Amino acid sequence: MKKFGILGKNISYTFSPILHKNIFEVYNIDAEYNIYDVKESEIPDILEKIKTNTIHGINVTVPYKTTIIKFLDELSPEAKSMNAVNCIKLENGKLKGYNTDYFGLIETFKKMGLLLKNKKVVILGSGGAAKAVNRAILDLGGIPAIVSRDLDKAKLEFKDISVISYNDLLETSGFLLVNATPIGTFPNIESSPVKRQVIQNFDFVLDLIYNPKETLFLKIAKQCFKKFENGFYMLVSQGVKSEEIWNDLTLDYSLIYENLITEIYNNQEDFQS
Repeated sequence: MKKFGILGKNISYTFSPILHKNIFEVYNIDAEYNIYDVKESEIPDILEKIKTNTIHGINVTVPYKTTIIKFLDELSPEAKSMNAVNCIKLENGKLKGYNTDYFGLIETFKKMGLLLKNKKVVILGSGGAAKAVNRAILDLGGIPAIVSRDLDKAKLEFKDISVISYNDLLETSGFLLVNATPIGTFPNIESSPVKRQVIQNFDFVLDLIYNPKETLFLKIAKQCFKKFENGFYMLVSQGVKSEEIWNDLTLDYSLIYENLITEIYNNQEDFQS
């Protein structure tokens, strides 16, 4: 039996085991997926298990997506450009880090039917999620703009990209508006990162939050008759991409998504982000 898992700290809430268990069942993969909730000092012990094939692949989540890099031998292009890793595999005796959040975003844009070349995309937030969105938009030929409350810090992290304030946003319009902040996540469901007068100036809206299924941000988008999507497809897609990397397989993203969206949102009372 192969062993996979997720590495992080204070992550007992994670949805990842349910996601990967579903993939194993659908594709008849003899494997298990465990939670490795560890201190930073324990990370080398976990990575040693990958080197000895005791663990066959691992995801990385908060707070180690950047910290983990110093322990790795190689980075994929997208992980290197974002300075963040959330998937590790042993390749040719070396620990290689990937960022499957990036691929999850690409799949989400496909699901939404978006052609982003030369289109303006405004990204709310300047953290790790925003970095993944920014990289994906650039690689698809789009024109990203970052909205941040800390302009000086954001300008240092997003070089050669337009960085604006939330006040500037009131006079901005574009093709796609993406919420890459945690504002609106359960249990703070009465909050939205921006108001209607901002949302109405965009053609499409994406919220990376998936709990609740429909945030206040997305409810406003619906009221404005905008096409919108939450972050659940991205969540599923990044997990599926990890399995593809670990097992050298090509999987059906939509099939896994349809299985899980029914299971998860039909049991919303048991669902944690």
